[in-house]
Order: sequence, then structure tokens, then C-alpha cells
Amino acid sequence: MEEISNEYLKISINEIGASLTSILSIKRNKELLYQVEEGSWGFQDVVLFPLIGKGEYEFNNTHYSFPLRHGLVRDKKFKVIDKSSIVLTLRYESTTEDLAFYPFKFTFDITYMLLKNKIVVRTKVYNDNDNKEDSPLIYSYGSHTGLKASSTSGSILLSNQENKDITFYPLDKNGLIDVDHPLNFLELNNNDVNLSLNKETFKKYDTLIFKNNSGEVILDSGLNYKVKYSFNAPLYAIWSNKDKGEFVCIEPWWGVSNYVNESNTIEDRLFINKTFITNEYCYSLEFIFND
Repeated sequence: MEEISNEYLKISINEIGASLTSILSIKRNKELLYQVEEGSWGFQDVVLFPLIGKGEYEFNNTHYSFPLRHGLVRDKKFKVIDKSSIVLTLRYESTTEDLAFYPFKFTFDITYMLLKNKIVVRTKVYNDNDNKEDSPLIYSYGSHTGLKASSTSGSILLSNQENKDITFYPLDKNGLIDVDHPLNFLELNNNDVNLSLNKETFKKYDTLIFKNNSGEVILDSGLNYKVKYSFNAPLYAIWSNKDKGEFVCIEPWWGVSNYVNESNTIEDRLFINKTFITNEYCYSLEFIFND
């Protein structure tokens, strides 16, 4: 387990999966990250790469399937390549064994940084294929961090702009995202830009998927603190266990989970990323914690 801290926050990161295991408010001496509850979600944070959702696909007429949902790196051991008191960078380099599930060679770097009351997460992906110019790395990426939040008094401000068109992608009866029939969530939510974290919300919708129009959402945890999320992803999802657990996951997606009429071929999927040499474009996520 690796730790970094400043006068505001102390965070712990597991080298397995490069995932958060603790976000401690120094001022409050209070844990802000969800801690696993029996009968609820069995994880705290998952790095989603190189696919989001069920990992079955075809490439060059060959069928591939990941053993776990949400990709390949979530149970892999990362190595620390840079560390200071407030910055930690971890790296995973794909192995020969990984090629049986994902026929692309890659390096995946994720950096956690503390800036006062802010956690900054930066991710960079490298194409390590033998012929980079002709063989792109094809992937999706996402974040799946559970923060403590009250199911009775917590809420999420979806947009700071009144009457903004908040594009919502519903799920069909099989739990697939219906990307061809987006809705205006305000019309479903009585023109309220706030989303209640009541368990009934998640019993009704399971997972809520939105187009990222504003670049940020604000979580009012209902536990006397707020969190502003800022990210440059095209989509984001909101999820919590519908029955038990006082937490919520707000998930930036640089890609998309399984959807209606999804192509079997990985390179033809919506929102897919393709990197030929080094991905100089940095995937960015920030959490700002405020009282």
C-alpha cells in the first residue's frame, strides 16, 4: 500500500489495480472513501481499462473475453515509478500472458497528486505494439470510485446551468445502454438539476449514464461535505448499490459500457480510443473536497 498526504488529505493507493483504498480528511479525521460493507459493493475503486463493462469482443476475426468486468488492469500489480510526499505515479506494462485476453501491447501510467483539498488523477496510455504506426492501441478507459454519501440526504448537482439540456441514455430491459434514444433528464426529473441519492433512484434506473456537457458535477454527500468532480470525459455514469451501502460512484468514461446494437468488433465501437504511438492526450479527473 502506498500513501501520500498534505495538510488537507491523506490517500492510500493499492498497488494491485492502482485503486484508492482510503481518502482521509485530515481536518475532520474522517474517512471519505467508501469502506466495503457486507452485502453491498465488494470494492472501493476500480480503474477501468481497456474496456468498460463486459469485455467480449472480436479483433482480426478472433474472439476475446476478459475474465473480469471492466477490463484487464483491475487485478494487476502496478509498480511505483515516481513518488514524493504529494505525488504518486504507478505503471503497468502488459505481459505476454495478457495477449490471450487483449492482443495489444501497452503501458498504462496513472498519477495521483494532492493540491490542497484536491485530488488530481492523470492517466497516460502508451502503444507498445511492434508496429506502432500501423497498429493502433484500441481501448476505453474509466474511473469507478465510491465516495461515502447518504442515501437519505445526499444528492448530485448535474449542472450549474439552469434549464440546460442534460442528455441521459436509458437502459433497455437487458441492461444495455440505449444510445440511439437519448432523453432529456430534466424532463424526467421535474426540471430539477439535482439527482437524489435515494435508493429508489437506483432501483428505478440501476445505472444512470449522461453525456458530459458541463465538465463537472457536484456531490453533496449529505454527510457535511461536498465534492466537485471535474473531468474531460465524453460520458459519465452514476451508480450505487440499490439495496445497501451509503456510497455513490460518479464514473467518468472515456469510452462506453455495453450498448444496444454494439458492434462485436472492438475498433468499430462508439467512443473507442485509438492510439498509434504515445497518447500525449492526458485523461484528467479531479476531486475537490469542501465543507
